[in-house]
Amino acid sequence: MDSLPIATAVIGSLVVLLLVRRPVSASLGLFAFLLPFDSILIPGQIGQIHIHLTWLAGATAIAVLLTTGVLARRFGRPPRAAIWWSLAVFWAGISSLWAVDPDAALFRVPLLALLLLLYLIVASIRTTEKELQTVVWLAVSGGAAAAAVSLYAFARGEWWALAAFQHARLLYGRETLSAGDKVTDPNILGATLILPLSLAIGQLLSSRTRARSLLLMGLVAVIGASMCATMSRGTFVAMVAVFVVYLWRARAKWRLLICIPLVSILVLIMPRAFFGRLDAVLVDRGAGRFDIWQVGLRAFTHYPIIGAGLDCFPNAYNEFVHTGSNFEGFSRAPHNVFLGVSVELGLIGFFLLLGALREHFRLLARALRTDSDERRRMRFIAYEAACWGLLACGFFLDILWEQYFWLTLMLMVAAVQARVPSAVATNLRLWPDRYRHQVPSPLNVNAPSI
Repeated sequence: MDSLPIATAVIGSLVVLLLVRRPVSASLGLFAFLLPFDSILIPGQIGQIHIHLTWLAGATAIAVLLTTGVLARRFGRPPRAAIWWSLAVFWAGISSLWAVDPDAALFRVPLLALLLLLYLIVASIRTTEKELQTVVWLAVSGGAAAAAVSLYAFARGEWWALAAFQHARLLYGRETLSAGDKVTDPNILGATLILPLSLAIGQLLSSRTRARSLLLMGLVAVIGASMCATMSRGTFVAMVAVFVVYLWRARAKWRLLICIPLVSILVLIMPRAFFGRLDAVLVDRGAGRFDIWQVGLRAFTHYPIIGAGLDCFPNAYNEFVHTGSNFEGFSRAPHNVFLGVSVELGLIGFFLLLGALREHFRLLARALRTDSDERRRMRFIAYEAACWGLLACGFFLDILWEQYFWLTLMLMVAAVQARVPSAVATNLRLWPDRYRHQVPSPLNVNAPSI
């Protein structure tokens, strides 16, 4: 008898049971757990569209959270950051009306609608700190599982590529995550692990028991080793950004000393080829990125205000590919979030994006200033560090419309919303005087005047 259907049925039953017992944490946590495996979890295809399992998990989370929020009356007013982000996404969607390639623009709109709806629900529903902690642990567990699987394959010689630097005569292979004919780009694998790494470090620095600290040290080591094995230079910059934010924000900086042995071990086990890739930045011109950016800047001057349309950077790039110092092929992606937004959505989209990011960081900053609980502050820092790390990685990779970046923004907002007491959460729409003194200042700023 085939055991696969039985195993599938058992796992499915457990997932349904968790969704019934813990609807908020289980639905959002399952979505977070699956994200590192997104590139290989493609169960089917409709026409030219590959159906990702994470899309189904996101749709399930929307249905569960929406039902829970309505029945339990847990919906409240979303913060100003959600309005800014919605405006940025709305502008991206309507850019399909004047897009250079309307088909390319419309192809992404359904996914953006799905993610925006999930984001708005998470930003509006009042989660508890316990529920959020469950989501965090599931996100860390998913990242650690993907890291462990990819490290095991890497140790067996299953590499992304085998190439040679002529100037160094160095053969190297980069870690990847694969299943059958589906393979994850090492740069994307490294980017998906930024959030789990930051969350694991935050949990480690706020841990109060030795057993939990040892477990988290192991998880941080596994995730960090996997990120190093991808040999992604953008991921390396992101890791540095994460540690810098912790060093900047943490009050008890002596706790960061616990990370020094982990960092030292990661440096020692780093493949020699990674340092060869660092040395080759100028030789290979950032794997051709410098030349792509040069052409992209030229394209921006042609579409400065409203842009060329969502997902139309490759089309705009082709128009000016002849202006580059070196030819890097046709229909290239921008490999830079800010350049890509500037070309596709113009200055309007660029400033909407900056405004949305600014509001998310301001939301967390207010929470950090007003919260005296160091353990909770460390969790806020984990979300902020993850977002800065992803933005640093975004200078070399297109992450803006990726689900792991959206999840980071969702958790940033949900962490602040979770500070609102449950008795207040059900009355936030009315904001009566007897509740007003219980509302923390990060949310009080956005309260309507009465």
